[in-house]
Amino acid sequence: MESYDLVIKGGRVVDGTGNPWFKADVGVKGERIACVGRIDSSKAREVIDAEGLVVSPGFTDPHNHSDWTIMAGRTAESYIRQGVTTLVIGNCGFSLAPISEEHFEDLKKYHEPFLLTDIPWNWRSWRVS
Repeated sequence: MESYDLVIKGGRVVDGTGNPWFKADVGVKGERIACVGRIDSSKAREVIDAEGLVVSPGFTDPHNHSDWTIMAGRTAESYIRQGVTTLVIGNCGFSLAPISEEHFEDLKKYHEPFLLTDIPWNWRSWRVS
């Protein structure tokens, strides 16, 4: 019998294909979905009862103003808690990266009055090091 780290049991699965939702269990191994269907959860390390709840892959938010949120926290926890796993940023006429040395001070001077926290200006690109 296959074992899972997590089984999400009895949820309404919305898979993002455009098809109607369907009732199913979702088996997870590590960080990957390993099975969707009827699963015997007796070998699961953890079981979440999703009866009456919606189970779906992460959502993409194509319009937000999170450029600063990403730079301030890097985890975007408030989005994760809403089911959003992908943010499209930098599409409102400006972007915080990449920043050329030539324009860095101007960008910083423009944005600093709007910031609620003191964000260290230690980046020049979106690359995570």
